[in-house]
Amino acid sequence: MTTQQPTINRSSQEMANVDERLRQAILDKRQSQMKELSDKIDQLQHQAKEVAEGVRDEAESKLEELRAARDAASSRLQELQHSTQDAWANVLEQTDEALQSVSDRFHAYVNSQS
Repeated sequence: MTTQQPTINRSSQEMANVDERLRQAILDKRQSQMKELSDKIDQLQHQAKEVAEGVRDEAESKLEELRAARDAASSRLQELQHSTQDAWANVLEQTDEALQSVSDRFHAYVNSQS
């Protein structure tokens, strides 16, 4: 007599595979956002070196804040990458908040330079 695996186990495995693919897609998107923001911050850093000395000090200070926010978001992204299924939603929310903070600070900086 052969034992047939219950359909529910196969379905659970399929769901686990879908969940893992979704997690990876979300992680890939957040990593792409992080890289894009990081590249923009690097461009601003380069541009800040070319401005007048008085303005440069203020720009450097704001860029330091941007880099700190970027580093915090990067840490959250690393945490997201290694989080368990149970912690995923919470860590994803924290990562999204950190990325939004970097984005908001970036846009505030750019707007202040206009």
